[in-house]
Order: sequence, then structure tokens, then C-alpha cells
Amino acid sequence: MTVSLELLSRGPSRPDLLDDLVADDATVAAALARWSAPAPVPVAPAGDAGLPDLEEVAGVLAAGTPAIVDVAPGLTGPGPAADHLADLLAVAAHSGVGFGSGLVPRCADAHQVWSLLAGAVAAMTGADVRAAIAEPDPARILGLSRSAREAIRDVITCTIVPDGRVDAVSADLASADPGRR
Repeated sequence: MTVSLELLSRGPSRPDLLDDLVADDATVAAALARWSAPAPVPVAPAGDAGLPDLEEVAGVLAAGTPAIVDVAPGLTGPGPAADHLADLLAVAAHSGVGFGSGLVPRCADAHQVWSLLAGAVAAMTGADVRAAIAEPDPARILGLSRSAREAIRDVITCTIVPDGRVDAVSADLASADPGRR
């Protein structure tokens, strides 16, 4: 039997893109714990954009802890809040800490989740983050390799949706993935 030495240094298995991606306030810590990620820390909004301060988020991520952030103001269209959200995704994409210490954004529905995932991909690849958020392409995201989909989870570790919406949002996300039907 041959054992790859590369596998010896790997930590616990990381979740694929849609695995435990959606939680609510009551279940987010347990969802992250299944993947050996620490409990997330809320980062309060600051300033006119209604989004958290970039340095505060960077500090939470640098400590190896996921950061719960409210992103709704940045998803409403062009403007300072959208610019700040793009910067927030860039900070998370380049924090370099690894799975478990990314953003945990609050989302209202599957479209917002896809928007943030698309923004994360754009932030990691140097593409236009604002355009990706505005026009997410679930098929393109799902068509990425397994390792690329796992890398997205370094930026968007999990999402929080309103109580009672986890199953509906998860089903909406899965309906875009032909492999999960």
C-alpha cells in the first residue's frame, strides 16, 4: 500500500462549497464545529457604510476566528457600501489564515449567498468584485474544481440566514447544483 506524504500534513477534511454553508444563529457554532472551526465572533457595523471596519475584521480573522458580518447594506447596489463590501471580501480573501477563519455573513436568501460566493471568487482572482456580486453565476462557481470550491470557503466560511430559513435557502442553493438533485 502506498501512502502519499502530501496527505500526512493535511488537517481534517474541509467542506465542499455547499456542505454546511447555511446556518442560523442557533446552529452556526455547531455547523462550524463539525469542521473543527472555532465559534464565530460578531463584528459590529461601523461608519456610514453600515458595514464593519476593515481593520477590525482583519484582526478577528488574523486571530484565526470566523467573523460574523452584516453585509446587507453592501448588497443594495452601487455606492460606498458596495465598495466597502468589495474591500471586505478582499480583506478576507487575502487574510491567509485558512478554513474556519473567514467571513460568516448574514444573508436573506440564496441569491445573496451566491452574490457573496461570486464576490469571494473575484476577490481571490483579481476580477471585478462589484460586478461579480451584482451578477453571480452559480453554474460557473459550481464548475470550479473541488480545491477551488474549498478555497472559497476560506473566504466565506459559512452564512447565517434568518431563523426557519436554513432548509429553504439550502434547497435553493442545491437546486443550482445538478450533482445534488
